Amino acid sequence: LSECDELEKLVSSISKSPKKHENIEIIACIGRALYERSPAIPALERFGFKFVQDTCWCMLLHPPMIPTDPSAKILTNSGKYAHYGPGLTGRRFRLGSLAECVNAATSGKLERRPPANFPWRPQLRSY
Repeated sequence: LSECDELEKLVSSISKSPKKHENIEIIACIGRALYERSPAIPALERFGFKFVQDTCWCMLLHPPMIPTDPSAKILTNSGKYAHYGPGLTGRRFRLGSLAECVNAATSGKLERRPPANFPWRPQLRSY
């Protein structure tokens, strides 16, 4: 429930628009129990989220989940989908933070960022 609440707060804090950009699809995978219990779902659906319940992106390889345009780009905050998605779908992928995904859904484009500001942190290993 906390992830849905966090997403709803993020949408309301960064979004200048009450709805997603008209040319953008914003889809989230979610468990059915969480979908049924989260009070944030109605607000997220009004914004334009589509929810897919009880499955993983990697199992959804056909439209409407995968864009029909072969030159389409997919932005995801899932490292797993960013890694496996291009080979499974034939589409180009970008890995972004949750905030970058919401911003792109609102504006219709992903803002460029310097290489030092990627959404992951380097692992420091000591041997």
